[in-house]
Amino acid sequence: MIAKISRLADQKFIIHTTVMRYLLILSLFLFTPALAQAESNLPAGTRINISATAETELPNDELVITFRVEKEGKNANEIRQHVNRVTAAIQKRMKSEKGVKIKTTNRNMQPVWHHPKNKPRIRTSWRMTQTEQITSTNLDAVPNWLDAIEAEGANLSNLQFKVSRNSSLETQAFLRLQAIKKFRAKAATMAKGVDAKSFRIIRLNTSSHMPQPIMYRAEMAMMAKVADASAPPVLSAGEGSVRVTVNGEIEVPFTDFPVTR
Repeated sequence: MIAKISRLADQKFIIHTTVMRYLLILSLFLFTPALAQAESNLPAGTRINISATAETELPNDELVITFRVEKEGKNANEIRQHVNRVTAAIQKRMKSEKGVKIKTTNRNMQPVWHHPKNKPRIRTSWRMTQTEQITSTNLDAVPNWLDAIEAEGANLSNLQFKVSRNSSLETQAFLRLQAIKKFRAKAATMAKGVDAKSFRIIRLNTSSHMPQPIMYRAEMAMMAKVADASAPPVLSAGEGSVRVTVNGEIEVPFTDFPVTR
């Protein structure tokens, strides 16, 4: 009986020892990758943040004209016909021009209310408004277009000169390379400053700044025409600034510097 109990105790000890050994080996397998990952995240050298910028001025080569056709009256059908007729005439005129895009951006019909004192409001008329937008790179024809739009009975809302998307993207691609070259030059200078013979780029990000369009309000365009009714308005397209900035982090080998007293 005693021998049997002793054998059972030995078996339990062996099982317990085997389980503990297995858990120990498993924990080593799990812990080693985590430790290696933690060690890999540690910098192998001194890390430095750097930024560099490249920019240039581009001529505004695209124009956006916004105008509206509106009419107010008691007969909703007559108002609708007027707006349709004026809009169709302008669209036909502009579609005949080369390289012109025109689209409708808004159209609505709203009641006009009168509010008598101490009485319910009364609808006195209707007001309809349709807004159109013209986009083109033919800047020389702009003054004549303004004349044509107003002659048909529309109201100029605003016009703006800007850098076209294609020109902006091409310039950004070129400036990005220039900014990266400046980044590398700064990195080399910083590396020399800490007596390092080389550097590694750890992180590199780029951001772009689009040029702000030059906008003329309708009143400004009208004033230019009123100054000399016999001549088209004189407008300046101007320029826009395109800028690309590169931000990043470099790493240079650790250097032991002597401390002088």
